Amino acid sequence: MIKNIIFDVGDVLVDFRYHEYMKDLGFDEDSIIFLRDNMIFTDFWEGMDLGVRDVDDACGYFSEKYPDYSDKITTFWNNIESIVSEYGYAAPLIRSLKDKGYKVYLLSNYPDKLADMHWKRFTFLEYIDGFIISAKVKLAKPDPAIYRLLMDRYRLKAEQCLFIDDREKNVNAAVEVGMRSILFNGYDELVGELEKIYDNENEEALSSSDPR
Repeated sequence: MIKNIIFDVGDVLVDFRYHEYMKDLGFDEDSIIFLRDNMIFTDFWEGMDLGVRDVDDACGYFSEKYPDYSDKITTFWNNIESIVSEYGYAAPLIRSLKDKGYKVYLLSNYPDKLADMHWKRFTFLEYIDGFIISAKVKLAKPDPAIYRLLMDRYRLKAEQCLFIDDREKNVNAAVEVGMRSILFNGYDELVGELEKIYDNENEEALSSSDPR
């Protein structure tokens, strides 16, 4: 029976709105695409997630590498607090899961200094039973070690855990360590899957307790 639900954060509970963020900063579409491909979706950013690259070095590193974009890169990093926003459904969803008796945890690939900046704004954190931020432990999904660390830290059993993430490789890694998993494809689909699991498990529990 599922007792623990483990959420990814980015693009599941919060919107990693890098495109809208750069539009809000006044960047043209070509610049947005360039910075997306050459700054956000890069080994350096993955290094920040892993805690082996420093967020404070990012602006200088990318400005030196791409001097034609240095002004935009500086603007990007000077306003980085606004690159994420909490989804309106996040806190009510987690609260409803808590009301059903689940423990709820977070397992997130996130640069440590950005987490320190962003997470204090997330209202759903008050309902969370525990979390691991990748950069703070120098491990990142889909490394099985970070899933095991979460289970060890909070004394969870894999077969009692349901993991939710928007990336297939992370979901597959959860299955490899013995968890059940859901690939996140949107709020409505997720709620349907969660309700199905809850109803099925409660029906099985009632059947097993039937004295007939």
